[in-house]
Amino acid sequence: MKTIWKKAVSRRGETLAGILVAILIIAVSAALFATMYSASMNINLAARREDEEFYEAVGFLEKMETAEGTSSSKGEVHYKSANSEQDVEVEFLTQSGLTVYRESAS
Repeated sequence: MKTIWKKAVSRRGETLAGILVAILIIAVSAALFATMYSASMNINLAARREDEEFYEAVGFLEKMETAEGTSSSKGEVHYKSANSEQDVEVEFLTQSGLTVYRESAS
């Protein structure tokens, strides 16, 4: 108890300026941390949206369904192996920058 009382009445120790500087450093650090946290949340949200769009496009393309924003065209694919070559008529389906093809039903 004596040590606490001595410290309380002592003129040595932290000054008001020192305490204010410490509080300022803590406040700036907290602001920087909050900014980094907010930026990381925005990045995660954007990545989640991109993932959802990607998987939605992949789902449509796997089912070969035509949806809004999906384009369809016909063409030929040339297959070449060690023993043979052949041209196959295919249908191309593109959505959100992804393209798949399947053998045309014609």
